[in-house]
Amino acid sequence: MRIVVEKKTIYICSKCKTRHTSKKKAEQCERRTLEQKVFQIGSKVEGVAPRRCATNGEIYYPSGKVKTIIGPMPSDYEYEVKWLGGKRERLRAHVFLYHVRYRCPHCREMREERHFAPELKAI
Repeated sequence: MRIVVEKKTIYICSKCKTRHTSKKKAEQCERRTLEQKVFQIGSKVEGVAPRRCATNGEIYYPSGKVKTIIGPMPSDYEYEVKWLGGKRERLRAHVFLYHVRYRCPHCREMREERHFAPELKAI
């Protein structure tokens, strides 16, 4: 029996642990700035964008607590255009994603969503 082993070299960013196929891309990722954590686990937050209740269609702003913090992770184009106002100069930073648990005020159902820092404000 013959075993075939394929060797690959991967490069990992020391900040976000993202795997890259080339050293150049990994170095570019490491040069990105690191966003400061705005919220901590257990912080009470409220969403900036309205949500619609799945049961009766009423509009509300979600408010709850930060359950976990995911990241840092590289920011993408959609994040920068939608939440940073579409500036010409991209931020190109490592950002955090906040996992928020909240209760719908209309149907009282528990929900969990992930939000970036610009989508939330402290209560």
